[in-house]
Amino acid sequence: MTDPQKNVSQSKKKEPALWESYGSFPVWILKLINALTPGFLISKSPAPKRKLPQ
Repeated sequence: MTDPQKNVSQSKKKEPALWESYGSFPVWILKLINALTPGFLISKSPAPKRKLPQ
């Protein structure tokens, strides 16, 4: 069966604080990079993969 407490804790993803780190990067650097990156460089869909000749 599923544990209701586990589902609730997984669905509530809180954003890390400014002085915490996300992986090996401090969050404040990631926010700075995100603020300085132009919108046309940020894409939500992956680039199409090329098919290799066979």
